[in-house]
Amino acid sequence: MKGWSDDRFVDVVRADGAVREVRALEGHVFVCKGCCCGNVERGNPEVPLEAFKRQWKARGIRRRVHLTIAGCLGPCAVANVVLLVLYGRSVWLHSIDSPRQVTAIYDYIERTLAAEAYVPLDESLAVYEFNRYTVDASPGGRGVCERSQADGEARVG
Repeated sequence: MKGWSDDRFVDVVRADGAVREVRALEGHVFVCKGCCCGNVERGNPEVPLEAFKRQWKARGIRRRVHLTIAGCLGPCAVANVVLLVLYGRSVWLHSIDSPRQVTAIYDYIERTLAAEAYVPLDESLAVYEFNRYTVDASPGGRGVCERSQADGEARVG
């Protein structure tokens, strides 16, 4: 860990004027457990929540990357969604339903933490990645996604 320090904090001034110290993180993992994700009654596989929690604790990254089991993250059409925010970059994954995938996600997080910068997903996770936003802000990104009025096809310009 080149530049990591366990004592990175920022002061936050609350609306009431009180100053509070908050730990500065390198990343955040959001695991959707909302209306569709993990809802077996709707035909979706279970979300491997215990695997996310267990590996987050076991890998010792709790002070560097926060884990949140969230309500609905929004893209219900591709259930079992995970959002990774690492070094200011959003990585959206869909169809995450096995402990094997959770291991691959945490392996990726650890590679990113070691690099102290965004690194591309490997093949095992890249097949689950999708772009949630209209602009892909990645280096060499795909640009703005525009939908043609004539044929409804999405185009990236």
